[in-house]
Amino acid sequence: MTEATLLPHPTARGPWLAWLCAALALLAWLPAVRLDGWAYDDREVLEQNPVVQGQLPALEAFERDYWHHRGAAGHYRPLATLSLRVDHTLHGLAPRGFHLTNALLHAAVVMLAGIALVLLSGGAHPRPFPWIGLGVVAVHPALADSVAWISGRTSMLSALGGLVGVALLLAWTTPHRDESVGRMLRVAVAAALGTLLALLGKEDGLVFVPLLALVACRHSPKAAFASVGGCVVAVLAYGFLRHSVYGSPMPSAPFAPLADASFLERIKVGGRALVESARLLVAPVAYPPNYERSEVFRDVEPWVAMYGWAALAAIAFVGVRRMRQANGRVAGASALLCVASFLPLVQLVPAGVLFAPRFLYLPLLFGCAALDALVRLLPSRAAVATGIVAIAAFVPLAWQRSSVYRDRTSFYEEQLRHVPDDPTAYNELALAREEAGDVPGAVELWKRALKLDPSYGRPWSNLGRLALADGDVAEAERCFRRAIELGRGNVVARINLGAVLLRQERWAEAASVYRIATQLAPGMVAGWRGLAKASWALNDTYTTESAALSGLELAPEDEELRELCQRAMLLIGY
Repeated sequence: MTEATLLPHPTARGPWLAWLCAALALLAWLPAVRLDGWAYDDREVLEQNPVVQGQLPALEAFERDYWHHRGAAGHYRPLATLSLRVDHTLHGLAPRGFHLTNALLHAAVVMLAGIALVLLSGGAHPRPFPWIGLGVVAVHPALADSVAWISGRTSMLSALGGLVGVALLLAWTTPHRDESVGRMLRVAVAAALGTLLALLGKEDGLVFVPLLALVACRHSPKAAFASVGGCVVAVLAYGFLRHSVYGSPMPSAPFAPLADASFLERIKVGGRALVESARLLVAPVAYPPNYERSEVFRDVEPWVAMYGWAALAAIAFVGVRRMRQANGRVAGASALLCVASFLPLVQLVPAGVLFAPRFLYLPLLFGCAALDALVRLLPSRAAVATGIVAIAAFVPLAWQRSSVYRDRTSFYEEQLRHVPDDPTAYNELALAREEAGDVPGAVELWKRALKLDPSYGRPWSNLGRLALADGDVAEAERCFRRAIELGRGNVVARINLGAVLLRQERWAEAASVYRIATQLAPGMVAGWRGLAKASWALNDTYTTESAALSGLELAPEDEELRELCQRAMLLIGY
């Protein structure tokens, strides 16, 4: 069997091939810049977020949950918040600017990965630059969930941060340099920086720790020790930051769908997620944007899950075998790191969602060298042809998949094509209809959502809003109370109910409702504003002052809160 070596000196064309792969990334994803709407939860990430909108100092991103302004979700991702803040400063609320940033982030990830692979491909056992694997990463349509969806950029930020550390580490140790104290300190700093940046992008960035250790080990045991030390310092720093926000350094998902499931049930769902991952990597077509209510995870058969776990074990086995071969260590490490990056989605620890295509970003990135080695088992010309055909086929598929994220309507219409009985999709489509001015159409869709799932509370909350806007206070109250009954954590419904009670001058009831809302979502300014107004009407000046101050911490420019605070302070006698 011949090895597909295109060049006499395998790394000679590596740099320009890395640039070519980055250009392919732009070719595949720059068309997403034409998208001029908000998909899924993009709007919710930006609106009423005081850190993103610049009302609070940038450092506040390190002191709160990613969803603090809507209610904590256990997502500590300050780099994502800061990147959105920069976009908001540059582009305001123009979606195209945010999409441009996403495309550039992905191209930067591909470029940095290419630089790292160029440096890793040389040495005593030079190898061809893995352009096939990296090219697939650049254009793979399943990555639309990370690249074309604005809020999905967290995986790219994590990868970019980790690769900065890898690139620095390689630059300071390749070719072989001395083992002086100064150089080892640089190694430790590179490892610490890469680990910390990866974790601040997304929790999955922890998988960069073994990569950084392996890269340093390539230089010397002393460098490996320094790298591990730097990684440990970074993990401890991350744990400290996370502990200051959540009271615990460990990642968690408060609303994990499998939180109460047995370990065996989670393993079964995790195996099914692995099978779906394999399908999307090979054939990224015909899949829903959101798997929450997809039939893929309904009544999972144990034998299907076993296929997924068997495939993961096989990749790990091959990776170990390749690591023992001098000319196969990069591919072997790639396979093992790919396996490690799959672990967060297999429900060993209950995750926030069952599965999402964005979870494939890091596995595909880490596995690109292994994928390239697999294709190169073919005869040379066949390997090259396979790579070119795959990349050429994936580019138009990436364009098509990007269009799913054009706006809320396109996203949920695609969802209903695959999951026609999804009440969440009907609820969100109704919101899009309402924004477009088609209120009767929105009402019909909300009723359809309730027919599909009578226990779903959000349509009730939206119907209550419409009733309140029409002046039907009694109907609005009935709808909001029903929404709260069905979803105790529905903070928006509680805040809207508080507004109804304020309109009826039922001050004490309103204060009670707002107090619960602020406990559930202390980052929502509307809850504190409502509590301050209700408390003022009750002549409770101390609570008025406290609530107004809490709201002003989130929105310093809120004139209504400032006025209430000043009135309360005057009466208290400051």
